[in-house]
Parts: sequence; structure tokens; C-alpha cells
Amino acid sequence: MRKEASTEQWKELYEIATKLKEDKPWEEFWDMDLIGVRRGSEEDTVFYSILGRGGGCYGIVVYEGYEGLNKFLMLTMQETMNLSVEYAMFSQQNLTCYWGNREELSEKQRKIIKELGYKYRGKNQWLYFMSYKPGYFPYNLDQDEVLRMTAHLKDLEAALQCYEKIDSPVQFENGEMFLLKINEDKNIFSFGAEPLPFTSFQFGNLVITDEELISELKEVSGADFILEADVSILGGSVNDKKYDRPANPSMCMIAEARSGMILKCEMTEPEEDAVAVLVETLVGFILQFGAPKEIRVSNVIVEAGLEHLCEICGTKLRRVKRLSNLDEFIEGFRRFGR
Repeated sequence: MRKEASTEQWKELYEIATKLKEDKPWEEFWDMDLIGVRRGSEEDTVFYSILGRGGGCYGIVVYEGYEGLNKFLMLTMQETMNLSVEYAMFSQQNLTCYWGNREELSEKQRKIIKELGYKYRGKNQWLYFMSYKPGYFPYNLDQDEVLRMTAHLKDLEAALQCYEKIDSPVQFENGEMFLLKINEDKNIFSFGAEPLPFTSFQFGNLVITDEELISELKEVSGADFILEADVSILGGSVNDKKYDRPANPSMCMIAEARSGMILKCEMTEPEEDAVAVLVETLVGFILQFGAPKEIRVSNVIVEAGLEHLCEICGTKLRRVKRLSNLDEFIEGFRRFGR
């Protein structure tokens, strides 16, 4: 059940964000210069990306833990991974504050500003916050996110103060971050340059562990057809009472490459792993119609997810630049939905 933050909780968040704006961290950092704050385990490190040094929108993006860092790297490697902009953006998991324009804000966000007594004028001056979560449309922060974001921005303020004290520059361009470690008593433990835990996107391979299913798949006869398989995030806001925020479904699709016929099309629930759903859909199809000679993909994350299945079935897995049949289908679906 979603719980909204109180006016006092929003007030504290706006106060710390407004204070950070006065420090103008974007004059010191580029968006790829990551700042880390660690309380406890390394996996729970919070990473900060500062937006605005190159002009445009000013902001602070907070990535929580290694999973958040991996999503950041997905975004930065979007082109080399051959991901669509929509896929990379709507797969993000972060909390963000922006200083944007009035028309960018929702009615609810403008109402919060009015209740707090803030008055903004001009371009890139309106402060608002967004929560990004895979499976859902970007949305306003709930109470827990407001409290977490407030704590994160306070930690960032401490990190920025410590950064001014370092003796030698951080080699951000060489895979370093500036890291502030804080112990349980909330006293600063240490700070300085430290290598990022990883500097390229970490793929998650899906491994089939059901021995009975593996045996069944190995016995399936090969078939002389080629499939296209993909996951596409629709980028649409779907409101449903069972969700505490608007959903943003993914479409798992299979097409026959030669004829262009769409064979399977499954829409996911917000909490489902879309690549896992695609694998399940392919398993069902293969058990019914046989193992294809080849499966073509364009998304490298989808490719990683299908590797084990294709290995079991003796199917060639081929990555191509574009899946023309599925791309045309999803473009038509989006046009129809507008």
C-alpha cells in the first residue's frame, strides 16, 4: 500500500536539495564523475551522478547499491549494447531531483511546491523529484523514497565537503570514484579516490536448472525455421488499482523471421522479469513446435538471457542490428495505442 510523505517530510527534502543547489556541484563534476557514500557493506554503496555541467537540465541522480550502479552503466553503454533509448531509460532504478521547467512538473508536484511556500521563476529553476523503477512509469516519490532521498542528499552534502579537502584529483576518467565511508556512529570514517567496483554492465544469464525440463528440451526435434525474439518496453502509463503507481509494461515477442508472422506476444506484469518471461514463452513454443535452427536478437541483455536455452536446444543464437519484423510490429502497436 502506497503511503504519501507528509508536508514536513517534503519540506526537509526540499531544504537540503535547495542547499545543495547553492553549492552548484555541476560546476565541479560531470555526469560520469561518480561520487559514492558507503554505510556498511560495499554492495549497499550509494552512487551519485551530478547533471548539468554541459548545460541543460540540472539535477542529482541517486543510484542505490550495486544494482543501481549497473543500471547507470546500462544507460551510459546504451549505444554499444544496441539498446533502444526507451529500453535503457525505462529500465532505470534511481531517485532523482531535477531543476527543470514548470511544464515538466505534474499537478501534484506543483501542489507540493505551493504548500511548501516555494516560488520559482525562469528556466531550469523548478525543483522536483522523480522515482524510476523497472516495470513502472517514472512517478512521484512515496514516503519511504522521500525519507531515503533526504538521507542520501545529506550524505552527498558531507561528501562534497570532504571532496574539497583531498590532496590529489580523482581519476574519474580512469574508473575511479570519490568515496566517502561513514561508520555506524555517523562519523566520517575515511574518504578519497577508490576504483569503481565494476565499470561495465554486468549481464545476468538465465540458467535453466530443472533437470526434467532440460532432458525434455534436449529430446525436441530440430525444425527448419528462424525466429526473432525481443523485449520492448512500451513507454506508456497504465493505471490500475492493484499497483501503487502507474505500470509501464514490457512486451515479450516472437516472430518467424522469413514470413514476418508474429507468433507470440506476452505483456508482462510490473514485477516480472521480462527476459525470464521471454525465455518461458520460447520454452513453451519449442516444446510444441520444435527447436528453431536459429534465434535472432538485437538486445544484448536478451541475448545473455537466451544463451543457456539455445545451448540446450542446439539452436544458433545470432545478434543482429535490427529485428525488422518485431520493430515494425511494436511501432504499429504504439501508433495504435496513441
